[in-house]
Amino acid sequence: MAMKSPREMNPLSAGCRAISIPEMGFAAVASLEGMDSVETTDTTVTGASKSTKGGVVAWTNSMSTMHLGFLADLVASGARTSSGFKTCHYNQCAKFLNDHFKLSLTGEQCSNHLKKWRKIWGRLVQLKNLSGALWDEDTSTIRLSDKHYAGHCANNKSDIPFLNNPIEHYRAMETIFGSTTASGKYAKSGNDPFSIDVDDESEMQTSPNVGESSAKAPPKKKAKLVHIEDDPLVTTLKDGFKMMADAIAKSGVDDDAIPDNLWDALAALKGFDEDHVAHYYAHLVDNPKTAKAFMTLKLESKLVWLGRYVHKTFGVLYNLK
Repeated sequence: MAMKSPREMNPLSAGCRAISIPEMGFAAVASLEGMDSVETTDTTVTGASKSTKGGVVAWTNSMSTMHLGFLADLVASGARTSSGFKTCHYNQCAKFLNDHFKLSLTGEQCSNHLKKWRKIWGRLVQLKNLSGALWDEDTSTIRLSDKHYAGHCANNKSDIPFLNNPIEHYRAMETIFGSTTASGKYAKSGNDPFSIDVDDESEMQTSPNVGESSAKAPPKKKAKLVHIEDDPLVTTLKDGFKMMADAIAKSGVDDDAIPDNLWDALAALKGFDEDHVAHYYAHLVDNPKTAKAFMTLKLESKLVWLGRYVHKTFGVLYNLK
């Protein structure tokens, strides 16, 4: 029985006009000139791929790079509609991959593969919004402190590839899922989670964040840290705690403290019997508030206070003139 060609198996939709394949402008395609064909196993594309349902596909990192790059270029060129990619777009993507890797992928398999990356994008948006997370724009890295990283990954091991490591294919995902429209190569736009849970049983995936290339890693760049603003409620609570702490500190001041140089101030008042002065000193020590007020007086007023006390206590009247 004669085998049908991929074009016969996957005709373009009658209602979709043909679109020229955009120039290969995505990052990884520049290195494809030195690539031959992807190493595949006997399960890469099974005989079931001849049907419209598609077979089991082992997507390699190189295949994912070309797949996302092709669709990102369609978005950047404005070919994608507001409702998303059409069947003809997935069929063209499949043909593009088949021509390079000598496979027999279908448009449906390309569509299913994109669902996987949509799910990953939704998780990335959640991780970027973690409390204390910093975003490194230069390397597309979500950075957490060592303590925060260890605590988070202990209960979320599936997030390990996306934290404190450059996120592979981030720019392509941002272009495809970040907005329904884009202009220019990999146009940047707002974050739209698109966090749809999809079970892709028709695919056998390799790790999305582990590349096949043995090329040297790019040199490290200084992180461009973007600080996440504090929640208004948290800021209000912090201010309230600070005011309470200041009040407690002020209330902790000893009101019974005796003013410095109190005795020296009394000894400087000439003309009084030393016993009377000592008695008044003891009176001031027993009454710290009176002692503090006494220390604020002028010399003449201090003489009046001391003379009044001696007259009231001992009946002795001093001539203060």
